[in-house]
Amino acid sequence: MSNSASSGSAAAGHTDRFAALADARRRTLLRLVHERSPDGIGKDDLAAEFAAVTADTRRHNVSADDQQRALVELHHKLLPRLTDAGLLETDDDDVVRVPDEQLLDDTVFAEALSGSNRDLEATTLDALFEALADERRRRTLAILGDRYQPVTTAALARAVAAAEADAVGHEVPQDRVDEVRTALVHVHLPLLHEATLIGYDDESGRVSYEGHPRVRTEWVRSTDGTPAIETASTDADAAPDARRSPFPL
Repeated sequence: MSNSASSGSAAAGHTDRFAALADARRRTLLRLVHERSPDGIGKDDLAAEFAAVTADTRRHNVSADDQQRALVELHHKLLPRLTDAGLLETDDDDVVRVPDEQLLDDTVFAEALSGSNRDLEATTLDALFEALADERRRRTLAILGDRYQPVTTAALARAVAAAEADAVGHEVPQDRVDEVRTALVHVHLPLLHEATLIGYDDESGRVSYEGHPRVRTEWVRSTDGTPAIETASTDADAAPDARRSPFPL
């Protein structure tokens, strides 16, 4: 019988999955298990393969101590995050498998786990998945993705606040908009910019979606509704019909 991940896989949202993926060692582990699908792999064998890959050596060069250290890390640190997020599951025989209901199963996700250029891309993918591991940041990207022109942080904050309240922009109290804007400016926009998902000029207070080859529409549009940014005095130079969907399909 599978562990709690089998039920957790249905309940775990995008946030949990992206947070679990925001670590190169967890992604390596996930890739190794994917390569053994659909049969899965025992924990001892997985630990030996993981130790070999992370040390950039052949499996027969992995010592018993190295394998044991890898097994401890797998058991206490890496596997719990991946199983809790529904990305892997284990059974009573300590066999690790990809769940029957494959999550985030598309070409771009597969490329992220392929191992190609993993040394070069490790920090880039860490930043990308960390940026996506927050519902407000994903909602922000979905809203920006519908605009051709850069928007002001004030207009963006109102649109985000309206979406979170399931309301029309002008119905959102100004103090709530100010709270969202502060969080965007000081937390969320810098993270999205670091992940190269947006263009952000903190001096002018303008934000734009830059596009990213690894980001899928369904990853970002994981919330109910993304109201368009209202054209107002705070966003006067953005044409009301300037909408688009830049996410790759």
